[in-house]
Amino acid sequence: MISPTLASPRRTRTSWEIQRAVLFALIVRELRTRVGPRWIGILWTLVEPLIQVLLMVAVFGSARSAGSPNLEFPVFLVSGMLPFFLFRSLAQRLTEAIDTNRALFSYRQVKPIDTVVARGLFEGVLWLSLSVMTLATLLWLGMDALPQKPLELFGVVLVAAGLGFGLGLLMAVVTHELPRVRSLVRMVYFPLYFCSGVLFSVSSIPQPYQGWLLWNPLLHVVELARNAFSPAHALLPGVEVAYPASLALVLVTLALALYRRDRQKLLLGG
Repeated sequence: MISPTLASPRRTRTSWEIQRAVLFALIVRELRTRVGPRWIGILWTLVEPLIQVLLMVAVFGSARSAGSPNLEFPVFLVSGMLPFFLFRSLAQRLTEAIDTNRALFSYRQVKPIDTVVARGLFEGVLWLSLSVMTLATLLWLGMDALPQKPLELFGVVLVAAGLGFGLGLLMAVVTHELPRVRSLVRMVYFPLYFCSGVLFSVSSIPQPYQGWLLWNPLLHVVELARNAFSPAHALLPGVEVAYPASLALVLVTLALALYRRDRQKLLLGG
């Protein structure tokens, strides 16, 4: 529930103070909804995805020929999985953010975009926690899991977040009257996971097909993330940050424009 103080403040607040209070209340609500009232829920929320990542590393650890000769295979996998997971969690979770928080729009301070931003921040914190725990585990196991180009990695992460946020908001706006379409969209993420080169080196794909895969912006993100961990990881010709970054900018701009057009419908649920 949103704090009653948002509806009847004791003093006149600035718009920025109100916005911060709304976002904080929404993030707390997300936390309570996702993990429950007990501390074990918070622990499990962090440990569960870590277990999934480590299981993937264990399962595909035998396929070392599919990786990169310049990266230890667990680091190769994790450096591709983490940026993709950030994109996927934002794209999937933000799509449902407006509908699942519709009851809160009775508070005039809460706007549909606030629920999207709050959920995006919450997912970002969860992803950052998962990334730190995963890399710390690999370091503890004696692997070289620290990125050698941290600033470049930060830029790649921002691009992945932009793609996820833009797609999530776009789907939330476009499909608010057609919620069944979202189930079809979710089916795309599974083949996209494999087409992004998360589990294998793209250089192992025959040349005629590499050009087709380069249309996938997430492949650029994954390859650039691996290069940030180890500059010795050779980039596929044609991989560049400009393409996914431009697409992320287009997605966010289009999503915000459509949200501005339909914000009254989203607010009223029509």
